[in-house]
Amino acid sequence: MSNTIRKILRTTFGIRDGEVFRVLLMQLNIFLLISTLLIVKPTVNGLFLSKLGIEALPIAFMLVALFAAITSNIYARFLGRINLVRIIIWTLSISIVLFLLFAILLGLEVVEGGILYVFYIWVAIFAVLTSSQFWILANVVFNAREAKRLFGFIGAGAIAGGIFGGYLTTALAEPLGSSNLLFIGAGFLVFCIPITLFIWKYKVLSTQTKFQRRKKIARVTNPLRLILSSRHLTFLAGIVGISVIVAKLVDYQFNAIAAEKIADPDELTAFFGFWFSNFNVISLVLQVFLTRRVVGTLGVGTSLFFLPGSILLGALLLLIVPELWVAIFIKMSDGSLKQSINKAAVELLALPIPSETKNQTKTFIDVFIDSVATGTSGIILIFFVNALDLSPQIINLMIIGLITLWFYFILKVREEYLASFRLKIEESRDGKLQKKVKEPLIDKWRRVLHSGTERQLLSALKKIKEQPDERFWEDIKLLLRHSSPAVVELAINNLYFFKQAVALDEIESLVKAPTQNVKVAAIEYLIEHYPSHALQQITVYLNDPDLDLRVAALISLAKESRDNPTLKVGFNLEKRLKEHLLGIDLIQDPVRKQTYIIGMLKAMGFAKIPYFFPHIEAYLKHPNRFIQIQAILSAGDTLNPYFIPLLIEFLGNHALKEEARTALVNFGPEIVKPLSEFMEREEALPMAILQAIPGVIGKFGTPEAVNLLFRQIQSPEPAVNMAALRALTQMKKKYPHLDLMKSKGILHYIHQEAQWYQSTLSILYTQIKQQESQRPVLDHQGKIAKDRHYLITLLEKRLDQHLERIFRWLGLKYPPEDIHIIYKGIQSKQPDLRVNALEFLDNLLDPNLKKVLIPIIETALLDSVSEEAIQQMNLKIPTEKECFQVLLRRGDNPLKMATLRLIAAMGDKEYVAMVGQAYEQEKGAIKDLAMEVLSTLVTVA
Repeated sequence: MSNTIRKILRTTFGIRDGEVFRVLLMQLNIFLLISTLLIVKPTVNGLFLSKLGIEALPIAFMLVALFAAITSNIYARFLGRINLVRIIIWTLSISIVLFLLFAILLGLEVVEGGILYVFYIWVAIFAVLTSSQFWILANVVFNAREAKRLFGFIGAGAIAGGIFGGYLTTALAEPLGSSNLLFIGAGFLVFCIPITLFIWKYKVLSTQTKFQRRKKIARVTNPLRLILSSRHLTFLAGIVGISVIVAKLVDYQFNAIAAEKIADPDELTAFFGFWFSNFNVISLVLQVFLTRRVVGTLGVGTSLFFLPGSILLGALLLLIVPELWVAIFIKMSDGSLKQSINKAAVELLALPIPSETKNQTKTFIDVFIDSVATGTSGIILIFFVNALDLSPQIINLMIIGLITLWFYFILKVREEYLASFRLKIEESRDGKLQKKVKEPLIDKWRRVLHSGTERQLLSALKKIKEQPDERFWEDIKLLLRHSSPAVVELAINNLYFFKQAVALDEIESLVKAPTQNVKVAAIEYLIEHYPSHALQQITVYLNDPDLDLRVAALISLAKESRDNPTLKVGFNLEKRLKEHLLGIDLIQDPVRKQTYIIGMLKAMGFAKIPYFFPHIEAYLKHPNRFIQIQAILSAGDTLNPYFIPLLIEFLGNHALKEEARTALVNFGPEIVKPLSEFMEREEALPMAILQAIPGVIGKFGTPEAVNLLFRQIQSPEPAVNMAALRALTQMKKKYPHLDLMKSKGILHYIHQEAQWYQSTLSILYTQIKQQESQRPVLDHQGKIAKDRHYLITLLEKRLDQHLERIFRWLGLKYPPEDIHIIYKGIQSKQPDLRVNALEFLDNLLDPNLKKVLIPIIETALLDSVSEEAIQQMNLKIPTEKECFQVLLRRGDNPLKMATLRLIAAMGDKEYVAMVGQAYEQEKGAIKDLAMEVLSTLVTVA
């Protein structure tokens, strides 16, 4: 096969080397099967209606349902136990014999009512059974990733078979007669047998083990229970069932109007053959030109509305104009959309369902649900139309009512579809999750409080503290005897908010606990719950011989009186603190001295007395890290603007930035304005500080905070704008109903990031090609290689950052939890997880974003940048000069620096003007570097 044909197959249809023969064989197989169906189906329809009349059709529907149910039950028993290829060959052989028998009986003109019923029933079963068997075989021949690429192309063979078979029937029905058409259909099936055997022998047995085949052909065991246990499968089965009932009612209307207008059996056969072929032509056009665009752009949920919406339009028209052309339109809507857009959407609905479950339920839905729905339509027609002699217009009203239910199922199944992807990604990412037994939240927390680890207990106590619940009183009270001081402290803090019951005796004993935090928490509890003796009790503790208890009481007093000047004066808090400060130098033991200083810092911070601010500031420079941390936290407790610049400086200290952030956040939303002013006032803040400030701002869901973060997003430093974007994401999670971001043009930023990603990708490709062609022999060439390698590394990092920023922006427009799950799934090394994540995103995005972002994500999944990937995104591959121009214009300082260094290493005077422009426009370090590069280029000989 020529390279041109290979390229066309690969780019147009997604067929790769080694797949062509398999695909064409399978396509030929389904082409012959559907051609046969479109020969025998018009024949049996024409004969049935001409000889038995439209009144017999509902009975036929019911008989089809009955015998299909029996057949599917027998079929389910054999599937998975007997070789699949043997079942397929048996089905084909029986069909060939029966079609030949019917042809002979027709030729002898001995076909009566009973034989016609048998003929009609078998053709209906043949249609469903052979189609289901073919797609099961396709599932064995192709893996999941191949299937997603190739099934659309293979399915086009089915539509082409429908066109060919229908037109062949139209052309030959009158010249040859209906009976001879059956010989042709049986002949087509004969060719299917060697094709199936060849595929099985050379494309299945030679490439797959017995275990691989068994895994793909699971034994069907109680599929109804599987369907009912899954909301996703239940709604999917509901859609299939409703669509079949509606299709049968549409078919009845179409047949009734056609039989009324055309009396001759051969003419009626030709009419059906002609229009069935036309429907398939339309279906093929839709499949080739629209299906991928519609489903790919609008997603599964919206695509599912096309078929019922079109039928609904036809039903409304038929109410007004009950003519043959309207009947043709409504049948065309069903016949063409069902096999194109709707089929693709329904197949995608099954994508997140586990393979084992899908294998066990697909045939059941295809055969049994289809049969039950067919029988239901027969019952409707017999008992509600024929028996009551209702007008045909009543059928249109029934169709309209059923389509309303169909719409409901579509809305529900879309919710389950997205939920299934979310769960599938989480399970794949976190390992196979054990089935969780639902239990009331209160029982869950109680179980943790009684048997949890220290970490679990702390987490549970923090959650309960957010919404105090008196029902946990006894459970938390037991934790007062826990071995962990942190657990005991948090347990006291929880009990502090319980008003109906008190534990004075138990907590009073904890005043003597060895840990200062527990002492403080206990004293605060006693003050709150013993108000009549609170002042007296504090006095007792302040004068206790135990120094640690005195300091704990001092901390509690500072807390209680921080906003109460009268209480401060009454207890002479400032004097007591001064006296205790003098006692620091008297302590000789380093550990005891550290504890004492930390306690005093806590008290001074809560007291908010200006006299002690210099003392807190002095301890900010203490060499002991624990004392320094407490000094930072105490500076935040003062809530005094004096400390804000000092705390901001600590944001640049990697070891202390978390404590500095906590201290600044303690100031509340009002800190946003000072931070903004500080950033504007300071011209050259260290990068570490600029990068840390968004983490503080993002804690507050205020307009000022949002505006400041959006300003930081404009920073030319990638680390700063990424930090601002992360802060916005965290803000959206904390304040999910925050509407302040709607006016900020989120879509604009997403499209901007997408453009930057594409530009960076094309530049990276050019640089990689330059690196591959480079032969570093001389020293200066080695310098070029080093600088180019650095630029490539930086560009690769930027690609990752652009991708993260795209998802961060998406998290501001869509549910952040879903976007986070998708992003982690796409980053996974598991191919199936990445595909599921991409499919989840594809169904979550709006059409305008999907068109832009899905190709980018697909490219991001590739292991390397290829020319094919660049071309698929319709990107222009820039020259090296164009690369440098773009990088020097982009607001990314590190990339500018790397580009200038590479230009300097190359020493090409061609870039003098470009570097000179950078020198004129830039400032600071970039301007200085541009000057150095200019000097280097000018001196080049």
